Amino acid sequence: MASAARWRNRQSGSATQGRTGAITMLTAAAFVVALLMAGGGLYWWFGSDDSPDDSNILLHTVQRDNFELAITERGEIEAFDVTEVRSLVKSKNTSGIAILRIIPEGTFVKKGDFLVELDSSALEADRTSQKILVNDAKAAEVEAHNNYDVAVIAKREYLDGTYLQDRQTAESEQFVAEENLNRAKEYYAYSQKLASKGYVNENQLEADRFAVEKAKKDLDAAKTKLRVLEEFTKPKQVSTLESAILIAKAKWDAALNSHQLEVEKLQDIEDQIAKCTITAPQDGVVKYAHVGDNRDQQFIVEEGAVVRERQVIIKLPNADSMRVNLTVNESLVQYVQPGYTADIRPVGYGDRVLHGIVEKVNQYAEPTGWRQANVKEYKAFIRIDDAMPDLRSGMTASVTIHCADVPDAIQVPVQSIYAHGPKFYCFVYNAGKWEPREVKPGPTNDKFFVVEDGLKVGEQVALNPRSYVDLVSLPKLPPEEIQRAVPQSASGERTAGRGRPAENTAVAANGGAAPDKGKSAAPPAGRAVANSTSADTPSGDRPEKPRDGVGDAKGSKRPPPGPNTGRPKAGTRVSSDPKRAASVAKASSGAAE
Repeated sequence: MASAARWRNRQSGSATQGRTGAITMLTAAAFVVALLMAGGGLYWWFGSDDSPDDSNILLHTVQRDNFELAITERGEIEAFDVTEVRSLVKSKNTSGIAILRIIPEGTFVKKGDFLVELDSSALEADRTSQKILVNDAKAAEVEAHNNYDVAVIAKREYLDGTYLQDRQTAESEQFVAEENLNRAKEYYAYSQKLASKGYVNENQLEADRFAVEKAKKDLDAAKTKLRVLEEFTKPKQVSTLESAILIAKAKWDAALNSHQLEVEKLQDIEDQIAKCTITAPQDGVVKYAHVGDNRDQQFIVEEGAVVRERQVIIKLPNADSMRVNLTVNESLVQYVQPGYTADIRPVGYGDRVLHGIVEKVNQYAEPTGWRQANVKEYKAFIRIDDAMPDLRSGMTASVTIHCADVPDAIQVPVQSIYAHGPKFYCFVYNAGKWEPREVKPGPTNDKFFVVEDGLKVGEQVALNPRSYVDLVSLPKLPPEEIQRAVPQSASGERTAGRGRPAENTAVAANGGAAPDKGKSAAPPAGRAVANSTSADTPSGDRPEKPRDGVGDAKGSKRPPPGPNTGRPKAGTRVSSDPKRAASVAKASSGAAE
């Protein structure tokens, strides 16, 4: 019994010791895990640098190669010698004239054949009204002419009739007054002799003397009347009649001109009616002049369509001379000059290539609509030298213009050029350091820049120089030349080598100490941007985005993992392990959110 009790006590003690040991082991394991988590957190705070390691730097090795600047655009084939058939009917404050009938497109016509009939109903109504106005103007002209003839006759009537009658009457009255005066004088003298002998009394003598005075007054009045007729009445009447003649002549001329104008208006209306029927000016194949421009406007030639004055309705192209009509963007038009050669590939003809020459480049941009207000394009015309007989006007063709050819040229991708004020730089990566190298860029295409001076073969340049601006020393710019920063995404992430300058400066100043809690940590390097912004390329040219990323650019490569040389800081640790970098990037992104 006692031995059995001792055995049970030993078993119970062993079990208790086993449980105690197991608890001790679990506690130790939990402590180790806590230490590891704390170490990981400390590593994340202190060891995660916001500067990239070599495995995340995108570089391009400078090389020499043949550079070719070729601009490819699509355009429309058209005949070089085209006869345009326009509507010559005046709009007269209307939107235009409707098309009543039109010959089918593609019809071969000869000179004088019918092409288009425009609506002339309004013009015919105007012609009827105008005929009435012409008749009224003719009647007014006849009346004015008659008034002129009457005025001329009235003047001749006065000078040869009325004036002579008045003059003769005045002269006759003067003659009678003179005769009466002589008789009154003789009678008064005779009465004086009789009065001296006592035969005539004094009253009779006074009456005879009064008769003499009255005869003198009558003679003076007759003379005055004749003088007034000659000096005043005649000139006044002549002037009045001559003025009436001039007025009548002016009215006659005005009526004559009015009638002539009304007749010309009638002739113009009849001419407009005749122009409503359009015939072919020469032989050719009919092609409708449809319009579709960049201003969201279009015009389809068809029956019922309204055409403006001087608007082209039909084109009669000459198939012996063809050219391509295309537009060139304003960023490339400076490279296109008359005389440059071009390869033309009509759509639908397989690999057939035609040859041509740039004939003309317009000096002014084409009009655009509100959707493309900031896009400027210029018309260019490429003459086809070896046109095919089956080439048709209106076909689409792809045109490659050879603008520049520089053999054995030093060239770098367009995204590696950084514009700083009026100068351009490439960020050269050498022995773990960045060096801003001023370069002289030459011609460029959508992928590469020719570097005329500043780089050597074999040097490595950054493909995303904006990511390393804080790591290089560039000349200070005046305020008017400082580049404006491109707005970043809403998450605040930047490109490879990104980080918040304030936090980076604080870490460096504190010997790598972590920033205060509550501040979002800067996301670590882990991504790379394929293309730089517009400020990375000269003249604001935006390079074409590579389809397969920057790493596919010619000569581009990622350096092997190595020590951190992006932005060394005191008290920081750098890991070249890709898995570790990915985990740190994920943790930092979560902290930033």
